[in-house]
Amino acid sequence: MSLFIVEGLHSPPAYIGMYTVAVTLAGLVFSQWLGTLADKGISARKMFMIAVSGMAAALLVFANTSSFWVVLVAGVILFSMGNAAIPQVLTLGRQWAVQQPDVNLAQFNARLRAAISFAWIGGPPLGYALAAGVDFDRSFYMAAFFALVALCFAAVFIPEVATSSPQASNHRTQKTPAYFWLMVLAITFGSVGNIMYSSALPLYVINELGFATHTPGIFMGLVACLEIPVMLYAGKLAHKRNKIKMFGVAFGCAMVFYIGVFFATQVWQLIALQFINALFYGVFAGLGLTILQDQLPARIGFTAAVYSNAIKVGMMLGTTATGVLAQFFSFRFATIGAFCAAGAALSCLLLFNYRKNLARNAGPNHISGNAGSGQLAGSQVQ
Repeated sequence: MSLFIVEGLHSPPAYIGMYTVAVTLAGLVFSQWLGTLADKGISARKMFMIAVSGMAAALLVFANTSSFWVVLVAGVILFSMGNAAIPQVLTLGRQWAVQQPDVNLAQFNARLRAAISFAWIGGPPLGYALAAGVDFDRSFYMAAFFALVALCFAAVFIPEVATSSPQASNHRTQKTPAYFWLMVLAITFGSVGNIMYSSALPLYVINELGFATHTPGIFMGLVACLEIPVMLYAGKLAHKRNKIKMFGVAFGCAMVFYIGVFFATQVWQLIALQFINALFYGVFAGLGLTILQDQLPARIGFTAAVYSNAIKVGMMLGTTATGVLAQFFSFRFATIGAFCAAGAALSCLLLFNYRKNLARNAGPNHISGNAGSGQLAGSQVQ
């Protein structure tokens, strides 16, 4: 969308932030509302189908307009519905997983996130290839086609998952601990850094470094390919290792990566750096949802929506900051902003761990009162 708004619609870079803020705010409200409905027993499968339908309609509008304001209206009204698709998939997956015997939830969530990353292996290279020569309508038509495939697949193959009445009642009584929001902030800042890098990357390497138009797709597809095994192994390792420490190492890798991108000037250098980026994002994407769900296991629709919305708020803030930096400096300096965001995420993570330990030491009544299930107590001990 950043390349489409600047190159396809001939809009100033600041409009990237305008579009992202408007669409993200509308999507936050919509996806959080659907997450609450899922906890009350409304079908997550049907809500996913509604969300994907809105996404497909918006993409068709994008393919047939040259006006930024039409794109903005379609984004707010239709594409914001599509923002709820991923949290509904995560909710539906968790609802199914908890009803199965002997399922490692951390590894299961990691596999769901790996499926999303798998799509990124083909998505960016295909999207940039179709948009070569600033012909974006082909890319949007292809995206709409895949959205319709997802809609048909959900209608035919994905089963309904019955939610138990105890879960529907527990979500009203289970309280949200204060330290929960510190982890949400850590995920948000992690998303800010990732989006600042990925939003600036196409325009930075094409316009400022002079690389070929297809190179951003290669970088994004490569890191998606590399992060999948990292993500799957992180989900498996989380069963034995401390998830918080793994998260902290991931943010450290992110800081190293963003500084490396700032100084990189050759294609091979950016390719090599994607290995570090894969270590960061593989752990970040693979464990974030599980850590949040460990805190509120009876409110999986709420936590899935919060997790997805934290990523989207990070996208909104990151793309806005990228547009501002590009307007007054250059897209290269977005990587410095990404470095600062990763540092802020690490700080929030350390504070989360500290506050969580304080709550744990306050007594078993505090933990069991917030948990709502024995599963959370086990995750606290871990």
